[in-house]
Amino acid sequence: MLKVCVIGGGPAGLMAAYTARLEGHQVELFEKNKQLGKKLQLTGHGRCNVTNNCSKDEFFKHVVHNEKFLYSPFSQFSNLDMIKFLKSNGLPTIEEDHGRMFPGSNSSQDIVLLFVELLRKNNVILHMDEACTNVVVEENRVVGIKTDKGTYSFDVVIVATGGKSFVSTGSSGDGYKWAEALDIKVSNLYPGLVSLQTREDFDLAGLSLSNVGIQVKKDKKVLYKECGDILFTHEGLSGPGILIMSSYVINKDPKRIILDLIPNKSVDEVDALLLERMSSLSNKQLKHILEMMIPKRLVQYIMNQLNIDVNLKANETTKAQRRSISELLKCLSFEIVNFAGFEQAMVTVGGIKTNQIQPQTMETKKIKGLKFAGEVLDLDAQTGGYNLQIAWTTGYVAGSTLKEGAN
Repeated sequence: MLKVCVIGGGPAGLMAAYTARLEGHQVELFEKNKQLGKKLQLTGHGRCNVTNNCSKDEFFKHVVHNEKFLYSPFSQFSNLDMIKFLKSNGLPTIEEDHGRMFPGSNSSQDIVLLFVELLRKNNVILHMDEACTNVVVEENRVVGIKTDKGTYSFDVVIVATGGKSFVSTGSSGDGYKWAEALDIKVSNLYPGLVSLQTREDFDLAGLSLSNVGIQVKKDKKVLYKECGDILFTHEGLSGPGILIMSSYVINKDPKRIILDLIPNKSVDEVDALLLERMSSLSNKQLKHILEMMIPKRLVQYIMNQLNIDVNLKANETTKAQRRSISELLKCLSFEIVNFAGFEQAMVTVGGIKTNQIQPQTMETKKIKGLKFAGEVLDLDAQTGGYNLQIAWTTGYVAGSTLKEGAN
């Protein structure tokens, strides 16, 4: 029997503590908050998008950084295994759009309560309101931890302290600090799944658009190109399409974002469509024809950008004016000033480099008995339950691969 320490009571830590105990080891979990799963309870607006019900190949398409590292861990515990795990423990899930899975009760608290029950039932020792201050290593082997209340000896330490997102829940980046002190490489850290601020001033806050082409450029280089749903805010742009895009480009210093409002047509096709409608409705005001294609508030913005009289009739519009509208519908460009910070981030981009970790066990290559799991690793994904599943998977592997004499 090994003495196992788990630092952090989030999804990765909860799963690691439970699976390590199932292996027959003595497990103690340390959580700096007075309750477990504080961040977990906030996910999915309190509903908890616990995982995604998609194929393994589809899952990896939604991982933003280092998806290949997850191949081995997923062979041990996948998203489908997580769904089975919840069901076998009396917590069925419901599926919503794009495979997103939620607890049947629609309450993230039930996920936390399930793990609290499992840990207590299996005699995992819980150290609540006790912050770990250091991981103790001797001769490249972990030997214990120090906390704000004392020093403890352990054979294995699993660090599941989370990233730097949701700082209010205690994710202050402790795991990175300990790793760097032990010469374990950590990549640069950025806020992930965040909105952006634009240079342009527009009165479009609250306007949402579906299936918009999103392209991000730095000088002439295209950094990102996909379609998604967006939301105009008082400061710039948000919405699922923007949040997902941010994780791909935030570490590349992007300069411009270009929106294609009619992505299923070329600029010539948009121009031809506009000409056709203007010809059949020649006495109608141009703005009303455009409102058949895009929202009214956006029509106003586009006409202002092009200095076109809002009262202009279709039969008064020049070919050049029509073409400029068509081009702007396909290429509405904004200068990116900044992205939101960690206080708004859903995940952390960056972390402990995956080449420092054994994917089969989550153990560091440099220090025996020291493991990392969850958001503290340089792994992140799009929205839709993927990030939580990465935490469940890496936590499971970290806890279930403990062998006497192997660490």
